[in-house]
Amino acid sequence: MAKVKVGPRVKRKGGGQKAKALKVDGLAAQLDASRAVIVTEYRGLGVKELQELRRKLAPRGVEYHVVKNSLFARAADKTGRGAMRPLLAGPTAVALGAIDEVELAKGVVDETKPYRSLKIVGGFVGGQALGADDIFALAKLPPRLQLQAQIVGSIQAPLGRLISVLGAPFGTLVHVLTARA
Repeated sequence: MAKVKVGPRVKRKGGGQKAKALKVDGLAAQLDASRAVIVTEYRGLGVKELQELRRKLAPRGVEYHVVKNSLFARAADKTGRGAMRPLLAGPTAVALGAIDEVELAKGVVDETKPYRSLKIVGGFVGGQALGADDIFALAKLPPRLQLQAQIVGSIQAPLGRLISVLGAPFGTLVHVLTARA
């Protein structure tokens, strides 16, 4: 009996399960390395605009990737950030960075202003999912170093005044003794 040819084999898009598993592992590694994630919807943006946005964000230490929702959701679950699942709807791109969370939010908010069709959906910061309003509020905060300096200054000021108050009687005693001598 002769073999019957059924036609050429057609490769499926996506590369199969192995390629998808590798992609999920890569996304999970990027999620582990980042301190915060901001999810955006890029509906209406062209390739040129996305490339321009990536170039603007790169000097700030922010990586901007278009992701497939199902693969990114798996990577998020794998890294313990499954709370991001509700944010993943529609054409999704994520901003990742190992930089300070406030700097990441500021960079994304500042650089996405010219793109009216780009919408910030939310993010994942400090172990919890945040909405778009929370990301905008986070972007308005001063950087971490400035906040730390303000805290140190507020602690140091009362101590300095206490030392001057405690040292004042000795100073007046020295002035009285020098005046008598």
